[in-house]
Amino acid sequence: MRKSIGAIAAVLTAFLALGAVTASAHGGPKVARVSTSSLVTAAASQLNVTRSSLVAAIQSSASATIDDALADEDITDAQADDLKSEATDNLDEAYRLSRASTVASKLGITSTALNTGFRTARKALLNAKIDAALAAGTITADETAALKQQVSESTSGYKAGGLAVLPSTDDRGRKNGHAGK
Repeated sequence: MRKSIGAIAAVLTAFLALGAVTASAHGGPKVARVSTSSLVTAAASQLNVTRSSLVAAIQSSASATIDDALADEDITDAQADDLKSEATDNLDEAYRLSRASTVASKLGITSTALNTGFRTARKALLNAKIDAALAAGTITADETAALKQQVSESTSGYKAGGLAVLPSTDDRGRKNGHAGK
């Protein structure tokens, strides 16, 4: 299954691109992100499953993705062992390598239910971060409204597709993220 390694590469590329956004020059915008651990905990609640069963399903899905890549000879036995070890020890890695369809199957739910649970959890966590940024004075009420609108329009399910962008403290009063020199 050649698409298994392609899926792994696509996910890793997306996270690298996301890193580029957060590292933009001169204190540019920061992407509001939620930790995988917090997201999994909130999603488990939304899905009415235990956190441990959701984590086990994510890890099992990651293992299946790795097995597919190994069967396709896209990776070596040693690489598969390393990836499986990392996915077992690191929820972020397991989540990156997992697929919604296999996680849902392991939980005995539909992919639609899984996506809805993760979407609802992600939106609640992002809105809480936006509220905290407003309370800390790092964003304005207008920015809060715009960010919350962006979050409400998000259709991301199990995996994040689009994320809210919070301006850094240095961006306030700047045009297009650059000082008006």
